[in-house]
Amino acid sequence: MASSLTACLRDDAYEAGGGTDGNAEFATGLEGLSAICLNAAGDGVLVAEDNGHVYEFGLDGKLKNTFSFPSPDNAHDWEGITVAQDGTVYLCEEREREVYKLSADFKTVTLVSQGPKEAGVKANQGYEGIAAAPGVLYVANQSAPLRVYAYSLETGEWTTAFDAAWAKSLSDIYYDSSDGTLWITDAKTQKLTQLSTDGTVLKTYSIAFVQKPEGFCKDTAHNTYWFVCDATAKLQRVTKL
Repeated sequence: MASSLTACLRDDAYEAGGGTDGNAEFATGLEGLSAICLNAAGDGVLVAEDNGHVYEFGLDGKLKNTFSFPSPDNAHDWEGITVAQDGTVYLCEEREREVYKLSADFKTVTLVSQGPKEAGVKANQGYEGIAAAPGVLYVANQSAPLRVYAYSLETGEWTTAFDAAWAKSLSDIYYDSSDGTLWITDAKTQKLTQLSTDGTVLKTYSIAFVQKPEGFCKDTAHNTYWFVCDATAKLQRVTKL
């Protein structure tokens, strides 16, 4: 079932700034923003960028920190970021179809695992999102194939969680610890889909107010939802879906 955001979330309802609650959009002036998650403390968001950087913003949209992670031959193509229950930050790399974790001091990244070779068989259709659930990482592959993988942190094994035939371009994935569901954004259809972990679609929302939704996360404590728009380089925050 499709649902639209309420009328109060029209473009003219957004602010160029604001406090920690309410609808707002924040211009970053950055390029290649691709994913977002709450930081471990819950007082800010981490944003991944496809040229090897991770940015930390406060809930007021102000940039707090910049972290850079060059790879031996080029910058990492970060497309997904998530924080596990123990505070570990994981990232996924699109071109190489790899999962990394950040050191506690945010200075280095370490390879965790390279995913199935079938994932993203075309150069720019690989890993686009990552979500940490208890004991498992869910990784969304953009479109070749349209698939969500599960990586066991205990055994190091990769399995197919489910295929997403209903989608056109998976752009991020988020695990909701409040109810054990997954949320997936589709950059081409501008839709946000809530699913069970076996891939059963529960609800679909229109997010047409985000021109190119590359990232999504939920801030349950403040009853808000965050989006990253790659086309406008903005962070967008809303209070109701």
